[in-house]
Amino acid sequence: MMFTSVSQGLSQGESSSGFWRAQIVGWIFLALVGYSIRLAVFGNAVAAFWLTLALEPVAFVLTSAGAVLHGRRSGKGDAPILVLACAVLLCLAASALLGSIAYAIHHLFPPGSIRVLPGNQYRLGFIYYMGILSIWTLIYFGVSAELSARTERMSKMKAETRSLQLELEHLQRQIEPHFLFNSLNTIVAEIAERPAIAEEMTRRLANYLRYSLDRRGRGLSRLEEEIEAAQAYIRIQALRFDKQLEYQCQIDPATLQINIPHMTLQGLAENAVKHGMRAEHDRFLIHIRTRLQGDELIIEVDNPGQLQAPFDLVESGGGLGNLCRRLALRYADRYEFSLDQRGDRTVAEVRLRGNPLVL
Repeated sequence: MMFTSVSQGLSQGESSSGFWRAQIVGWIFLALVGYSIRLAVFGNAVAAFWLTLALEPVAFVLTSAGAVLHGRRSGKGDAPILVLACAVLLCLAASALLGSIAYAIHHLFPPGSIRVLPGNQYRLGFIYYMGILSIWTLIYFGVSAELSARTERMSKMKAETRSLQLELEHLQRQIEPHFLFNSLNTIVAEIAERPAIAEEMTRRLANYLRYSLDRRGRGLSRLEEEIEAAQAYIRIQALRFDKQLEYQCQIDPATLQINIPHMTLQGLAENAVKHGMRAEHDRFLIHIRTRLQGDELIIEVDNPGQLQAPFDLVESGGGLGNLCRRLALRYADRYEFSLDQRGDRTVAEVRLRGNPLVL
């Protein structure tokens, strides 16, 4: 059936049942209108009743058959002009058939019982049904074209969404491998000289990876969970280096339940550790701050040290480039990222407006 063929973006049952509901209701309405017109023109209630009872069901069957035929031909590459020509011919043939049936029924009634000029019965029937069938055909092709366009739009949107999902999955897979390899190499190096440190680092790494793997398929995490993961990441890094690494959190409670892309804070924490390690201090402190400003979520992570590369260079690759690309996929034009020097500290700031897209 035509409506089933052209609406692949919808379910077949939904489009099919929708067409038949419209077809049945529409012809019931046309039967009532037709009866009223015949009663007014012919002045005979019995003749109007039998004409309506005989003709409207036939018209219903003919239009349904036309829709089924067109549906079976859909997608076979027929030229639009050929389809239009066939539709016109079918309307003419159906109108001629219905006019002939009406003419035959007229002759079943005694002369003078039907108020109409002699010889005009067939012409009136043909003109009436040609008008009705032409309107039906225009509506049918109009709805079909709209459904086809909607199906194409939905297919395109699904393809784009799938492409974004694959890109997001690819970016997500890039986040942790280098960190994991570095941590494992550090554990191997520490086993002989500092086994207690290696054991504690293994335990912290296992907890961190458990969090990461448990939420990998979700794509989004509550900010509360992200903070816990970032803290675990910093604690692992503190064991890797011979510097005293500490962190402080200033968290607005209103932000804890907000969903953000998975591993967002980990990217900021990783950047803070890298910059902090460049600073010539045996001890350095990382700050993590979150707050709401209207409908905007603001996340800041800062560390000691001087910003050595402009952000446009950092953005082309690495952890921050990965983070910005993931934010762009989730927030489009509703996010901002900045990496600035404020006094003797480097500050990474993320601003997110609204809810992230669910891909």
